[in-house]
Amino acid sequence: MAGEFIENQADEVPFSYVIAELLASNLDQNPHKMRTFQKIYGVVAIDLPDIEAAVTLIFSGGKLKILKGIVGKPDLIIRTESDKVIGLNSISVKFGLPYYFDEAGLTVLKQLARGEIKIEGMLAHPIILTRLTKIMSVM
Repeated sequence: MAGEFIENQADEVPFSYVIAELLASNLDQNPHKMRTFQKIYGVVAIDLPDIEAAVTLIFSGGKLKILKGIVGKPDLIIRTESDKVIGLNSISVKFGLPYYFDEAGLTVLKQLARGEIKIEGMLAHPIILTRLTKIMSVM
């Protein structure tokens, strides 16, 4: 079961449970996502200023530790409103890559262009971002 690979140390941040449960469910239901999860090494922070919540995800090849707040110097920092972060999970994956040319993908691209979603480090760490998108996508 995927939950055994996820350690949530951000108990006081309700959003941390959303991340942990979504990821555990995706990994349990999709074995190919588990293979991608096992290849992720890096640190990703998700900052949701509208609900004053932030978590840091530390991926270490098949294990994930979730910490409260933005810890250290993450490879990626995703900063957006709480309602928009859920839209990131709607991006389809085709041919092993995020697909931005359907309705969900175009919405995310527009939000990125308007600055409604900010992803610091996406040009420096595209592989981490692609793998994160693949394991978090519910599509």
